[in-house]
Amino acid sequence: MTAHTHSFAHWPFGDAVDTVTYCTAGVAERRLPVLRVSHDADGDWQFLDATTEYPGEPVLLCLGCVFEHDPSLAEISDLPLGWSAFRPEVGAEWERWEKEAEDEECGGHDCNGEEAERRALADIEQYGLHIIHVEEEGDQPPFSYSIGIERTLGMPELIMVGLRHEVAHMSIHECYAQMKAGADIRPGARVRELLGGGFECLIAEVSPESIKQYMGWARWLHQGDAFRAWQIVFPSTAGVFPWEAEAGDWFRQWQPLLAAGPIEESR
Repeated sequence: MTAHTHSFAHWPFGDAVDTVTYCTAGVAERRLPVLRVSHDADGDWQFLDATTEYPGEPVLLCLGCVFEHDPSLAEISDLPLGWSAFRPEVGAEWERWEKEAEDEECGGHDCNGEEAERRALADIEQYGLHIIHVEEEGDQPPFSYSIGIERTLGMPELIMVGLRHEVAHMSIHECYAQMKAGADIRPGARVRELLGGGFECLIAEVSPESIKQYMGWARWLHQGDAFRAWQIVFPSTAGVFPWEAEAGDWFRQWQPLLAAGPIEESR
């Protein structure tokens, strides 16, 4: 990483300007704005765009470089250790939340025993859903999915594959909010405002086989497979979906489609 010299009249971050941070390529190359920030428990900062084709390949950049390009990041300079923040666009208000390790590492319904189950049920009671995050492992992408939507709204659960947990969490919550408000969301529909940068996502029905493979907590909640699920499919930063000819092989692998057959857009 090339050394830079910075001089700021007002430096909001307590860390030194040359502190190394982790960025997505789009942020580092100044092609995409910072829409989500993570201040990890170990002190590391992550400055990320809304979506990327390469979420597993961070670019190192000094803290001063990031702030120099976007001084509005001063608004989250007081973000505590172990917290994340998200905004749908530059200039919008940041939403902050404390990251919880038990959610980010759970893949099965009994990974944290009765305490995790009680917390999931409490979230469903209070918020209408609970979101499970599963870390990437080897060449297997991370994924996040809801439990409780079928119970509270009578509509399918939601799952996203291949996105960092912070943005997947916000996207699922926003899609749930639109479903609750009566938006016309169904398989084949394009949905706006789930990601920053004006991207549209597409809804696809998840096959029973994929439900069994990915959604163990939902099967626990519903006591079997008698529930439905939709995948929120996101495009690449170029606006390309995985099934389109322009999509790269890596992107197709990082966001596998969980539908039983071809995805058709509704008009």
